[in-house]
Amino acid sequence: MKKKTTVYEDEEAKRQKYAEEHIVECPHCGEGVFDHMKTCPHCGGKLDPKGYNPLTDKQIKKIKTVTWIVGMVIAVTVVILYFALWKK
Repeated sequence: MKKKTTVYEDEEAKRQKYAEEHIVECPHCGEGVFDHMKTCPHCGGKLDPKGYNPLTDKQIKKIKTVTWIVGMVIAVTVVILYFALWKK
């Protein structure tokens, strides 16, 4: 008969599986490290991160521009609605 697991045990098993999928061997010392690390915490050797791609300056600028435009549209909409409802 299969033992019933708790929600905590299921979540812990998922986290453990995820961690195991993202561990690679350090080419300098052979220890296990996460694939997104830039330096090995064991030997300090430089690593080539595979699981993480940082945003480029162009992507960051685009995100800031879109965020600013959306914020301004929301602000203008709020002001228009405020005056439209205030006049009634």
